[in-house]
Amino acid sequence: MFINREKDIQYLNAHFESEPNCLLFVYGPKSSGKSTLLEKVARQLDESRYAVNFLDLRQVIIFDFKSFLNIFFPKSLRDKAKDILNGFTINAGFFSVRMDEESILEENAFKIIVDKLTSAKKRGIQPIIILDEIQLLRHIYINGERHLIDELFNLFIALTKVRHIAHIVICTSDSYFIEEIYNSAKLAKTSEFFLLDHFEKEIVFNWLEKERFSEEQIHTVWDGVGGCPWEISRIIEKKKQGVESIQHICSRLIEDEFGKVDNFTLSFSPQKKKVFLEVIARIVEDGFCSIREVDDTVVLLELLREMIAHDFWFYVANKRKITANSKSIYWAFEKMLGG
Repeated sequence: MFINREKDIQYLNAHFESEPNCLLFVYGPKSSGKSTLLEKVARQLDESRYAVNFLDLRQVIIFDFKSFLNIFFPKSLRDKAKDILNGFTINAGFFSVRMDEESILEENAFKIIVDKLTSAKKRGIQPIIILDEIQLLRHIYINGERHLIDELFNLFIALTKVRHIAHIVICTSDSYFIEEIYNSAKLAKTSEFFLLDHFEKEIVFNWLEKERFSEEQIHTVWDGVGGCPWEISRIIEKKKQGVESIQHICSRLIEDEFGKVDNFTLSFSPQKKKVFLEVIARIVEDGFCSIREVDDTVVLLELLREMIAHDFWFYVANKRKITANSKSIYWAFEKMLGG
């Protein structure tokens, strides 16, 4: 079920209507609905004006540069006369390759991409490329020398900021990756950052009212898990089964998160555990922890990467604040502190 995000939809539509001029990074906590929203907006664009290629890197296997090429230039398309640069495609490859391009693909792949996108633009088609969880390409090299992700960003800057050919949207739930991008001198003036958070209270209440939750049940859900779409969907499904009370379902979700966090921290060194407890104490007390408030920055940065990778913390780069990745995790932190 798609829950309307009118302001977010308006923002994305306005971005796609404008001339390509920057990379757009769409980021937010895990299960905040980023991929669903982008796909929804992309499917509703006018197919006579836009060509949208959506690639979810969680659903493909890329282990080296050749496998990357096989995703962007799938062999099943290489004997076709036309590119699939029209309408909307998801995880279906990006470009066909002529026979004369086949032999030079590995050496000139990025030039071929530019040429084909330019051709689409000249035909009056606005190309849009959406890459979901691009940070999964971090450890891929080109010929064992250059990082693929760095070369891709160079290409994307050329396609947007320099030549205004295509919209490039990078979607990620890895807020540590966003921190790295946000502080990158190369990307600082070429990128825009759009935070898609969990649902606001009004949206959650309207959603649950439509699902025939009582006022008391709605407050129980909001107080327990907040606006996390995935957890709310689970609660709705459990309610339909009629086996557990809403209070028990929410409590179990929080208990599950507590168990995950507790198990994860068992291997922490005393110093790492000290910093961890300091951060979550501030999160519980103030709703967030500013990294400026933590003295041991070396341990904090190591911990930040780990906690984000396991979806326990979320980091808002432009405000340099750490928060719980969801409200259920917030309550798990409180329980760890003896609350």
